[in-house]
Amino acid sequence: MNAGVLGVQGNIAVQERLFRYLSSGRVHPGLIFSGPDKRSKWQVAIGIAKFLFCNHRGKDAFCNQCSSCKRIEKEIHPDVLLFKNDEDDSLKVETIREITHQMEVAPLEGGAKICVIEEAHRMNHASANAFLKTLEEPKPHRYFILLTTQLGSFLPTLLSRSIVFHFRPEQEVLTFTAEETERYQKLVESFQRTRDPRPIIENCEEKEACLRFIQFLQTELRKAATGDEPQTLFSSWSSYDCAKKFDEIVQLEGRLRSNANYGLMLESFLRQEF
Repeated sequence: MNAGVLGVQGNIAVQERLFRYLSSGRVHPGLIFSGPDKRSKWQVAIGIAKFLFCNHRGKDAFCNQCSSCKRIEKEIHPDVLLFKNDEDDSLKVETIREITHQMEVAPLEGGAKICVIEEAHRMNHASANAFLKTLEEPKPHRYFILLTTQLGSFLPTLLSRSIVFHFRPEQEVLTFTAEETERYQKLVESFQRTRDPRPIIENCEEKEACLRFIQFLQTELRKAATGDEPQTLFSSWSSYDCAKKFDEIVQLEGRLRSNANYGLMLESFLRQEF
């Protein structure tokens, strides 16, 4: 798999859209990267920082060799603020105020500052409102990139003041053996007939098994949406409905990866969406 224009393996299409957007020179102060893969979103955010700060940037993006690029890669550039948040606790208002205060301080090098916040959906109501004030009256050349596996947890007002880029799982990771395919097909067909989710839940007792089943549904929905195969589990649905369900189940995967109650979440999703 080749690296994209922002130097990251996979998610080539979204990297190209971001590159065209950055190349326009009119960068919005609030960007949101949504998707289940934390690592790729983080790497693309680092690539954007390199693009903005590279000392020898050409038309083909950053050089990856200058002092700025190397320090950003090592996460030690003074004007690139990185907040990794792997804890279950919410991002409290005091933390957000400290972040926004640091972003208001004049840049030490050049004329811009960028802040990347991992799992930004962990903002509580108070911290989200405090952050919203920064987006409503942003200082020039200040950029925030919010990474999330749970886009639905953001305040609507925060979403409306940001530009969202969706990172979808790569097709290469969504491959299944003939045995897996047959087993999952039988489970889905049974649910479609009986509306009883228990056989699926019983086969998804472990989180990895649950995520594997979710990825199978993604594969079938993608095939039906694109018409790659004439017969799929969802070939009776319209392409629009399949694409819409695909986006919803990608978001479900992100929520499942950071939530212990994955069985209940999967059952609720099946009853509501399938």
